[in-house]
Amino acid sequence: MQCQLYEILGCPCAEMMEDAASAQIISFIRENKAGYTVAINAEKIWRYKSDKNLRSVIDKSIFPYPDGAGAVLGLSWLYGINSEKVNMPIKALEAADRHKLKTFIVGANEINHELAVANIMRTYPNIALVGHLHGYHKKEFIFSEIISCKPILILVAMGSPTQEIWAEELISQTQFGIVVGCGGALDVLSGKVSRAPDFMINNNLEWFYRLYKQPWRLKRQWFLPLFFLKLLKARLAKYFVRNY
Repeated sequence: MQCQLYEILGCPCAEMMEDAASAQIISFIRENKAGYTVAINAEKIWRYKSDKNLRSVIDKSIFPYPDGAGAVLGLSWLYGINSEKVNMPIKALEAADRHKLKTFIVGANEINHELAVANIMRTYPNIALVGHLHGYHKKEFIFSEIISCKPILILVAMGSPTQEIWAEELISQTQFGIVVGCGGALDVLSGKVSRAPDFMINNNLEWFYRLYKQPWRLKRQWFLPLFFLKLLKARLAKYFVRNY
């Protein structure tokens, strides 16, 4: 199963519907591919050309998937593609449960981590959990534990872009497994943090809910009006090239 990649303002992003994401993960595993996913959103697209390290991490990933309104809108406006925001941590857990995958989970603080792992194992009892660690251990210790367990699926909830940088380094050392970045998913799975209502998720408004719950994010989202203007300009340029 090949995921088609498209460029949104230069940044690669896969065409993906959420229901197909689990199958894509399993496809990589069956092909014995080692690599990591990257959640593509407006912030990563905006920084792609100016941030050399982030660009390298994205380019080396095997699955840059849409994870926000910016990516979904970019695929729609520039290519007419009906894609969806993919909740990749949940899709990965569903795949691990269905196929009894050897799985390692890393991230969150100690309390949230333990609560999240307990909830995960109640919800997905067929996962072969070979190890788990909260996110405040040293990187070298975490890597050594993962290497000793040799999991097929590794969930890393360290926040972006730290988790993707770690994933690239881990895969370069081990050359096995699929690493899925989970951001704040373990905090949500712990029950301590609530996700946006379905209406907002389904209408690409999850970013607004996060801003409402965490006003400090405003400092990170100053670029959004400029991003959407740049995206609109790219859309209009495509339209005129195609029609004139």
